[in-house]
Parts: sequence; structure tokens; C-alpha cells
Amino acid sequence: MYECKIAEKLVELRNARGVTQEDVAQSLSISNKTVSKWENGASMPDLSMLVELSKYYGVTTDTLLGLTEDKKQSTAEEIRSLFEGLNRRKSVLKSFEAVKSLVPTMYGIVSKYYDDVYDEEDVIPAEKSRGYRSEISHHEFFEFTASSENVNLAVMMLKNKANFAWLNDTNKQKEIVKIFKFLSNEDALSVLYFVHSTACSESFTADYIATNTGIEEKRVTEILDEFCSVGECNRITAHLTEGEVIIYESSGDGIILSLITIAFEKMCGSKSYDFYYNANNKMIGGK
Repeated sequence: MYECKIAEKLVELRNARGVTQEDVAQSLSISNKTVSKWENGASMPDLSMLVELSKYYGVTTDTLLGLTEDKKQSTAEEIRSLFEGLNRRKSVLKSFEAVKSLVPTMYGIVSKYYDDVYDEEDVIPAEKSRGYRSEISHHEFFEFTASSENVNLAVMMLKNKANFAWLNDTNKQKEIVKIFKFLSNEDALSVLYFVHSTACSESFTADYIATNTGIEEKRVTEILDEFCSVGECNRITAHLTEGEVIIYESSGDGIILSLITIAFEKMCGSKSYDFYYNANNKMIGGK
């Protein structure tokens, strides 16, 4: 009786995970035939393999044996369980740990089984009638999320060892101001819009950008040269038979695009909130 229940459960779990018998066999360092025998009820895993199978599928051994039925938790329930019993400081550290683990998990382990991870429908949330927007903050932790037709954004910031001392450093201020000066001109935003679009190739000339933006070539050249000094853009000289030509190369700059998006949401974003909580944004301590 148990053999039959285990066989059915193993097939169910493997199908739910979207893996083959060969994938299971390789992960557990066993043969395909062994996995096949377990799933058709010809044999039963020993105790040590029951433990390994429960770890592999993320269920209890009782579930494998058919003694209990694991209820699948929602993402919110799974996350909530991670924070049970933690004080605020430990919760902050756990939040940061979760965020750092998210991308490697999505594009490392998971992408092994899901080749369509880059599909647009899987990445961009479905639009809601009211865009989700939240702001959560404490002295040492700030998180902001916005989801609307214009913006899908999540930002997390934690207090740092330097206690933001660099913000009051004259030399650092000069460097920081460079990026804001660059972004403070409408022409620069128009050029960045086209450079970050899929319509723009990764290698281009100022003339090409000027033609597609309607901005004078001389001004485009100034903007692209400044982009090279503050962002992910390279300027190279191509020696052609008709003479030297300046070529720019850029596949986009995610940080600059994020800065622009945050500025847009701050100045143009919706002020209606599905959820909003703001405790305190004073993350810089006194002396």
C-alpha cells in the first residue's frame, strides 16, 4: 500500500516541479532506472533516500509516505514564516538577505528548469485598476515599491557603516553632482530615451542619434561625451577610408535608468496608495 502511495506522490511532485526522471537521478546521484522503479511501484526508496527526496521536493517525509498532505503555502505565507519571532533588527537583516538571494535563485537554479524565464508576461506584473505603491521605513531600513502603467519599481536601502558621511564630503559631493547635472537637461533625457530603446543599436554615431531624436548633432555629441564620463558608454575612433568616425557603444545603463524612473515616480507618480506606511526616514545619526 505504501509503495503505491509513494509512487504516485513521486510522480506528482516531479511533474509539479517540471523535471524529468533523468534530472532527479542526476541530482540524487542515482540511476534513471532506480527513479523509474520508485515511480512505477516496483521498489521503494530506503530511509536515507526518503530524506533526500523530501529535501529535493521540499516536502516532509510524512507527505512522501502519504501520512499527511502538505498544503502549498502562498508566497506571502512563506515569507511571513521566515520572519516569525524575529525582532526588528533581525527582520531588517533577513529582508536584505532575501533580496540578495532573489536574483541568483531566479536566474541560477530556476532557469535550469524554466527556459522562458525572460518571457515578458512572467516578468511584468499584470496591471491593476489601482497601481500598488508602498513606502516602508525605519531608522535603518527603507523600502519603496511602485507598480503602475508607467513604473514597476522596487528599491531597498539600509543604513551603512559610513553613516552617510560621504554625503557631507566636499569631494564626494562634486562627483555626485555630475550625474544630476547630466540628467538636468531635457535634451539629455531625450537622448537617453532613444539609447535605452530597442530601436537603437549598441553601436551608433551622434548623427544617427540626432536623426532619430530631432536634436542638433553638435548637441547630441556633447550629451554622448558626457554620458561616457558618468555612465555605461564608450567612445571609440573608427578609421575608415573616408576618414575618422567617432562611434559610441552602449547597451544601456540600468542605474541611470533607475535614477530617472525614481525621479519620474517622485514628481509624476500617482499619489493614491493601496498601502502606505512611513515611520521615519532619518537614517543619518548624530555625532
